[in-house]
Amino acid sequence: MTKELFAGLSTPTVSDALDKLGIPGACLGIAPLFNEAATCGPAFTVRYQPVGVAGGTVGDFIDDVPEGAVVVIDNAGRTDCTVWGDIMTTLAVAKGIGGTVIDGVCRDVARPLADGYPMFTCGRFMLTGKDRVACVEVGGTVSVGGINVRKDDIILGDANGVIAIPREHAEEVAKIAREIDAREEAIIADIQSGTTLREARAKHGYHTLQTRGA
Repeated sequence: MTKELFAGLSTPTVSDALDKLGIPGACLGIAPLFNEAATCGPAFTVRYQPVGVAGGTVGDFIDDVPEGAVVVIDNAGRTDCTVWGDIMTTLAVAKGIGGTVIDGVCRDVARPLADGYPMFTCGRFMLTGKDRVACVEVGGTVSVGGINVRKDDIILGDANGVIAIPREHAEEVAKIAREIDAREEAIIADIQSGTTLREARAKHGYHTLQTRGA
């Protein structure tokens, strides 16, 4: 259902739809590992925090991630240690997990690159998170790129980055995004047939496509 709802829509178009509704959703600083990476699915949320005297633990939650879900990991934007590597990627691919979004970094990037597994992170770094961070919550509200994400919110990722869509607004957001997409395609068609950009934008209301209340 989720994939069909947002099929063919890009994160820029969905971002404009969220703007029109006054809903924040663009995850700042989260980028795809490779440009072809694309994902859409319900969020499976995970939160890490720095370890204390008890030591750290990473990764076992993946056994519980359902097929098609997108793993969304809050590691507080840390770039000095990773919470995802090739073992996680191997299992994620085998389970049919939809992708991974990390407010932090990943490592062992050769595996997702070779497998085409969608990864969206703050970057890449080889230092393990073992004994540095601990998984402290699964299924709660997390923060990724400054956006709060709850379990089963909709995650959409492509070459432009990642958008989080509140689950209760998914249908409305998709409807508005398709209206915006249709008008932008009409502008492109007009300019390809010789209309000036100014005229085409005015004709299709380009400047207020994402304006709230317009």
